[in-house]
Amino acid sequence: MSPGRDRRRPLRIAMVTEYAYPVLGGISEHVHFLSKELARRGHDVSVVTSAAPRGMRERAEAQDVLARERDGYRTTRVGVSVPLPSNGSIARISVGVNLKRAVARAIAHADVVHAQGLAPPMLGLFALRASRAPCTVGTFHTYFDGGHLGYRLGHPYVSGALDALDRRIAVSQACVLSLEQYFPGPYDIVPNGIDCDLFHPLPAPVADGAPPRILFVGRFDPRNGLHTLIDAARLLKEQGRAFEVQVVGDGPARPIYERQARRAGVWDRIRWLGLLKDERPDLYRNATLLAAPCTLASFGVVLLEAFASGIPVVAADNVGFRQVIRDGAPGLFVRGEDAAALAAGIGRVLDDPALRADWGRRGRRVAEERYAWPTVAREVERLYREVLDGRTPGRVDGVPAPAPAIPVAQPPIMDIGRPR
Repeated sequence: MSPGRDRRRPLRIAMVTEYAYPVLGGISEHVHFLSKELARRGHDVSVVTSAAPRGMRERAEAQDVLARERDGYRTTRVGVSVPLPSNGSIARISVGVNLKRAVARAIAHADVVHAQGLAPPMLGLFALRASRAPCTVGTFHTYFDGGHLGYRLGHPYVSGALDALDRRIAVSQACVLSLEQYFPGPYDIVPNGIDCDLFHPLPAPVADGAPPRILFVGRFDPRNGLHTLIDAARLLKEQGRAFEVQVVGDGPARPIYERQARRAGVWDRIRWLGLLKDERPDLYRNATLLAAPCTLASFGVVLLEAFASGIPVVAADNVGFRQVIRDGAPGLFVRGEDAAALAAGIGRVLDDPALRADWGRRGRRVAEERYAWPTVAREVERLYREVLDGRTPGRVDGVPAPAPAIPVAQPPIMDIGRPR
């Protein structure tokens, strides 16, 4: 029996999601690592998702084999995944003949149906309506500023599906703040996790003669702020600094960013690395810092990846990132959409090796203590068992327990470019 494994009967868990490897993104990462850890804890886990987009089918087949043989969970694919613009990004939605019936078959024998990413994709909602499992839960990953068109137009259908939930999980309080205007009720907050074995620091700094490496990781969506980083790179170059920007990501807007880099005179300072997965841990630990100019986030998985890799973070100030850079977690916030503030923040960190080393050590400690996947998976499993055991949320041994206080985000360590 693996360390930390629950000694009770293993559970049959159906993890239903629109987002799974080889499609990259925060939910795909969450689904993979949570499924892997729950399988390690002895459970029978099946990820129910759609067929991969065209051009990724061979990778999907290889990934499914790896998931089964190396990571311990199976993958069942139903329908076809197609892109859908949503919330300033690109969501995915599955389509197909008799899709509802296919989902129902895939989850028919589960003890736990766990739908991931319920805004606005359909597989999860189909699963909630079809679930006959004794435990049905859903995890929300989305933060939106203001209203949400999909939730507003589809409120009756979505609300009806959510009625099937025994528990609603949100990855952060930011998600709850967005959701409660449409779907009030109690939410359990269980954060995203990080694989602290996969993402880890270098044993010692390597003096390879390369210029400082500024790492950017994210899809090419406007909210992720690559345009701000390119303008900041222009300012850093004008200051006479040596550096290289490593861009991990891709998307239809790539030609726009490439033209911007040429106009800004920093084409020679940027490495366009494309969509990467297996190479990312090495890029993180060899980077000098992570630049995260995203202006809209529900949490901040890229921040966890940087923490676990022992590198400092310069980030745009947004409500999701403040769920992570808080309570002793190190980082530097700057005003979003402000290239001068971002350049000043990056320059400040580049100029202070002692600060970089201190933040690297502290970030690693935060990743290990708060966000390691074994810790997160144990909490998710606890919620499953609580439902299956018939316990009421917020009760311990039948006695009501006070609701846990939600910590208020602490001021950042430094705050460049914000109005006073």
